[in-house]
Amino acid sequence: MLDKEYYLKLSKEAQDNYEFYKEEAESSICRREYTISKRYDISPYWYGRQSTVPGEITEEETDSYYEFDNHDRLRISACDELMDGYAYTVYENNRIITRLYVRGVLDSIKEYLINDGFIKRCIEYSARNDKLQYEDYIYEGERLIQVYQPQYESNSGYFDHLVRTYFEYDEKGILSRVLDGTKGVIYVKMLAEEVALLREEVKKGLIAALIEIIGNVSRVLVDRSSCFLAIFLHDEAHAVYSPMFQPGLQNIRDEQVDNKKDYETIWNSGEHPVKYQQELTDQELIQKLRNLIMFWHNTDDWWEEGMKLWQEVAYSLNETNWSDYSMLTEDFIVFVDREGLDVTNGELEKSIPLVKLELLRSKGLVPVH
Repeated sequence: MLDKEYYLKLSKEAQDNYEFYKEEAESSICRREYTISKRYDISPYWYGRQSTVPGEITEEETDSYYEFDNHDRLRISACDELMDGYAYTVYENNRIITRLYVRGVLDSIKEYLINDGFIKRCIEYSARNDKLQYEDYIYEGERLIQVYQPQYESNSGYFDHLVRTYFEYDEKGILSRVLDGTKGVIYVKMLAEEVALLREEVKKGLIAALIEIIGNVSRVLVDRSSCFLAIFLHDEAHAVYSPMFQPGLQNIRDEQVDNKKDYETIWNSGEHPVKYQQELTDQELIQKLRNLIMFWHNTDDWWEEGMKLWQEVAYSLNETNWSDYSMLTEDFIVFVDREGLDVTNGELEKSIPLVKLELLRSKGLVPVH
């Protein structure tokens, strides 16, 4: 049980002595690093757990920077979590304390407890929200194997993926995978050739899965025709490795064309009934795709890589002869959709072979460049 009264006192002391902690940290500084975004965190494997990328060091002066003492210890973190937020860190024998201030007002305080040279627990008190929480770091020998965050435990199961985080290592002891509380991959290390092989395998699997989904769409529509299947992506990883597939109904498109709607409306999958939406059901395929997306998620171009993969899948499907599917129109296509899709700028063309594109142009459904 955490002693909240202790952390309230610690918080008050941090606020009362703001100038002292600020000046004490500043007087210890030997060097500064400017970065484009958050780069350092005291919590073990913070970036793997968040499945994000450390900010790069830059020669230009930025609002985000870090300052270190003559022992190369992080002492000041500027604006890496909050705008106008400055964190001052002190090191003691059995603990590390970080006090985060925004314009001189304490926002939060973190206490890292150390035993046998390893951080075993981090307790954070948020002064802004009057909230106290902690996480435990569990080791086997010198390896961190698990992080436990009890505040996310609930009967609903909604936060199960946050309660525990698991760490796996290769034969050399290098971190190879990080798994969430449901054993879903959130960080994975792979060689370039492994990524290439997995990508090709996943692409073939997705093409086969979508052919099956299109067959399901044809059956559930009964007496209606479908003019497209939209692969809807948005910029969260789970929506790229397990997206929604939205069928477009021809009767709705006919009304849009009759009413002279613009291209954005005609290709807006949100204009069509959600009751016909489909999802991937092959869990093995989903996990392989997730491994791929989460590998890319640890790079700056993960969204572009994921988009490109799905566009290639769509392109291959659009080379398929759908004449045996009576519920699909002759100009039926599969395309990658997203919020703010710019049809007039040629985005659809990345998913559609020229012969299909010319058919759509002949019907006035896409612009002629």
